[in-house]
Amino acid sequence: MAATRRASSAAPAVAPATPAASVAPLDDDRTIRRLVFNLAWPVIVEQLLQTAVGVVDLLMVSHLGAGAIAGVGVSVQVLFVVFAAVAAIATGTTVLIARFIGANTPAEASRVLKQSVLLAVGLGIFLAVAGIPGAKPLVAALGADPEVVELGGGYLQIVFLSGTALTLSFVLSAALRGAGDSRTPMLVALGINLVNVAVAFVLIFGYLGFPALGVAGSAWGAAAGRTAGALALLLILLGGTRKADLRLGGRDGWLPDLALIRRLARIGLPAMGEQLSRSLGMLLFSTIVIALGTAVFAAQRITFNILSLSFLPGFGFAMAATALTGQALGGQMPERARRATWFSVRTAGLWMGTMGVLFLVAAPLFMRLFTNDPAITEVGIDALRVLAFGQPQVAVALVLAGGLRGAGDTRFPMLITTVSMWLIRLPLAWFFVTRMGWGLAGAYASFIFGSTLEAVAVYLRYRAGKWQRLKV
Repeated sequence: MAATRRASSAAPAVAPATPAASVAPLDDDRTIRRLVFNLAWPVIVEQLLQTAVGVVDLLMVSHLGAGAIAGVGVSVQVLFVVFAAVAAIATGTTVLIARFIGANTPAEASRVLKQSVLLAVGLGIFLAVAGIPGAKPLVAALGADPEVVELGGGYLQIVFLSGTALTLSFVLSAALRGAGDSRTPMLVALGINLVNVAVAFVLIFGYLGFPALGVAGSAWGAAAGRTAGALALLLILLGGTRKADLRLGGRDGWLPDLALIRRLARIGLPAMGEQLSRSLGMLLFSTIVIALGTAVFAAQRITFNILSLSFLPGFGFAMAATALTGQALGGQMPERARRATWFSVRTAGLWMGTMGVLFLVAAPLFMRLFTNDPAITEVGIDALRVLAFGQPQVAVALVLAGGLRGAGDTRFPMLITTVSMWLIRLPLAWFFVTRMGWGLAGAYASFIFGSTLEAVAVYLRYRAGKWQRLKV
C-alpha cells in the first residue's frame, strides 16, 4: 500500500486545455501510417533481436538437458525484476525526450539524456555490488533444485557483473526512440546478437581452444553482446545522430540536476512499480510452476520464448504509440497522438490475433523447434494453445497503455497491472494448478482473465481523454 501511495503521488497533474491543443493536425491516414510504421518496425526488429539473445542461448543450452534450460529460465525470470528498475529510467527518458523534441527544444532533450546516463551508470554499479553475492541465494529462495540453483545463480552472477552495460544499452535505446530514431537501436541490437551468438557458441561448447563452460558460456555471450552494444550507443550519441537531435558531447548537463531527476522520477517510478509488480508476480508464478517439476518449468520457459513472436510486435506498436504521443503532445497536437495510437491498436490486434490462431493449429511444430523431449513438448503444446486465446486482449492493453505512458499517465497502467497480477492471475493460477490439477495449461488460463481485465480498464481510461491535458 505504501508503494501504491508513493506512485499515486508521483502522477502527473492535469493541465487546463489550451486553444492550440484543441486544434487537430491536418494528417491524412497515409501520414499516420507512415509515422507509426517508421517507428514501430525497427522497434519490432530490435526487440526480436534482443529476445533472440535469450532464444539462441536457450536453443544452444537445450542440448545440455532440462536442468540447464531451467537454470537459464529462472535466471531470466529474476532479470525481469531488474528490468523494472531500468524501466523507471527508460520510461521517463523516452517520455521527456519525446516532449522536448516535439516542442523543438533539443538542448533540453540532451540534458535529459545526460541525466539518464548518470542514473543508468549508478544503477549498473549497484547491480554488480549487490547482485553478484546475492544471485545464488535468490535463485534458491524460488525453490529451485540444487542443480538449477548452481547453474542459474552462476548465470546471474555473470550478468550482474556486466550490469552497467545492460542498463546503458536499454536507457540509451529508449532515449533514441523518444527522439524518433528507432533504427539505430535496431542496428545496434543486430550487432549485440552477432557478438552474443559468436561468443556463446564458442564458450558453451568449448571451441577454439576454450573450455566448455555450458550455461556460464551462455551468460558470457550475452554479457559480451550487451557490452558491445552499450559502447556502440555511447559512441554514436557522443557524436550525435542525423535522425535524432541528441548528443552526449559537451560539458553542460553532466552535473546532477535534482529538478530534472524529479521529473524523470515522477514519470518513471510508476512505470517501475508496474514492471516490479508484474515481475515479482511472475516470480511467484514461477514458484507455482517449479513445484510441478523441472520438465514443466522448462516447458514454461520455451512457451514464453515462442510467445515473444506475438508479444514483441505488439510491444513495437506500443512503443510507437508512446513516442508519437509524447512528441505530438509536446507539439500541441493531441489529435495526431490519438489517431496514431488507435492505428497502432488495430495493427497490433491483427498481428497478435493471427499469431493466436497459429499457436492453436501449429503448437506441436513450435515446441519441437526447441526440444524433442516428450515430457516437455506434451506439456508445452497444451499450454501454448491456452495462451492463444489471450492474444487480442493483450494487444489492446499493451498499445493503449503505451499511449497513456507517452502522455505521462504512468500511474494507471501500474495500478491495473497490479490488480490484474495479484488479484486475478496469481490466485487463479494457484487454484487451477493446486486445486483443479490442470498443470501449466491451467496456470496459463489465469492469464486470459487478467489480460481481459487490463484491456477493458485501459480502454475506458484512454477513451476518457484526460491524457491529452497532462503536464510532465
